[in-house]
Amino acid sequence: MYKKNILEDSFINLFKTKLFSLRYLKKNDKIIVSASGGLDSTVLLLTLHSINIYKIIVAHVDHAIREDSIKDKIFVESLCMKLNIQFFSHTLNPASKHKKDSPEQWAREKRYEYLKNLSIETRSDWIMTGHHANDNAETILMNLSRQAGVNGLSGIPQKNGKIIRPLLSYEKKVLCDFADRVGLLFKNDHTNSDISIPRNFIRQKVLKPWELKVPSLIKGVYKSTLLISEWKQSLDQLLIKFIISKLIISDSRIDIPLNLINDLPNLVKVRLIQLLFDQEKNLWSKHDLKMLKQFLNRVSVGKTFNLINQWSLLHDRGLIIAKKNTIIDSKYETYIRPNKPVFFKNMIYKIIINENHAELSNSKNHELVDWSKFKNKKLKIRVWNEGDVFQPLGMKNKKKISDFLINEKIDSFSKKTQSVLTVDGEIAWVCGLRISEWAKITKHTKQKASLTFTPVK
Repeated sequence: MYKKNILEDSFINLFKTKLFSLRYLKKNDKIIVSASGGLDSTVLLLTLHSINIYKIIVAHVDHAIREDSIKDKIFVESLCMKLNIQFFSHTLNPASKHKKDSPEQWAREKRYEYLKNLSIETRSDWIMTGHHANDNAETILMNLSRQAGVNGLSGIPQKNGKIIRPLLSYEKKVLCDFADRVGLLFKNDHTNSDISIPRNFIRQKVLKPWELKVPSLIKGVYKSTLLISEWKQSLDQLLIKFIISKLIISDSRIDIPLNLINDLPNLVKVRLIQLLFDQEKNLWSKHDLKMLKQFLNRVSVGKTFNLINQWSLLHDRGLIIAKKNTIIDSKYETYIRPNKPVFFKNMIYKIIINENHAELSNSKNHELVDWSKFKNKKLKIRVWNEGDVFQPLGMKNKKKISDFLINEKIDSFSKKTQSVLTVDGEIAWVCGLRISEWAKITKHTKQKASLTFTPVK
């Protein structure tokens, strides 16, 4: 199959040493090799197969962008048959791509989506790709052109979750020389010469001429990314230890006290936000970063900022509140009956009657009311609407709910989801805050009822 025994080549020993340095890799781990049929992934597949340390399966994703892309699939599948390696394939549908998405970014996201799903299906330990040092240098320049910040300058990570890139420290020339020595066959993608594609332009018109003048360029870029990554990891550890560890964090809300971050440099504040809310490590645009810096530095109560994912930030009194965005349907409502708990907006609501011996509680999540004012009437839980009014307990006049919430110092995020209990359409309880004056217990009360709401655990 080769010009010579592949195990006799010096590259194999180098590659083995590299793999053994990755302490998280264990003998007989099950690995999905993402194989396109090109030089990089074919070198990865053949070397892994030759050293025979791990259990290997192969996945090929046909992007269906080129007319002849099926030939790549046939090549990889044929190679797997010769090597007796289990083969999986998936063909993308370019018609499903949104017009605003670049073909390259769309294909990349769909490819990794398939690989991650396949790893679950096959119970694989790892996914390996053939990215090398030249790919890393191209990525760095792409990110620089977008002014993508620290994440962008740290390049392609060697390990990201279950994804490992063991060839990342090797220059493409090393892989080419190895393939030539052992007579390794692979497929060439002719679209790589299309310089209308930004990455190809950087490869052909920037890096190649530069590398001819500075032979150590690719290696130098790679070592620089390692240093930047080390710096970033150090900063992240400090933020985790001294800032994030002091925050109260839930699935849908995080409160960031301003006194914890006011003295931090701008870039450190931005990095904190990225650590908290950018788990997928999406690269932020220059505009995104600029607007985030402005938001963090201009303390204006009520000011909001939408992040690139499902979270929003709000400047509140002494706080930056982060809230996971939810769709609020102000028309949605649910009926509630005595002794029948109901679920509404991540809370459980209860009305319990025959509470004659119950005592008033200091908790705002628990109120006692005169049941005679509720009995045999339509009881509903809903989100408050603009124009809603009620007479707060202890007040002589009615008040707009909007004004009441402001007086109670309820932040903008919480306002949007504030629920009320109505009795025949009249507000009896601004849930968790105050009951209406008319619903209170008096000396004439014959039967009490308990109103409670608690978060869903």
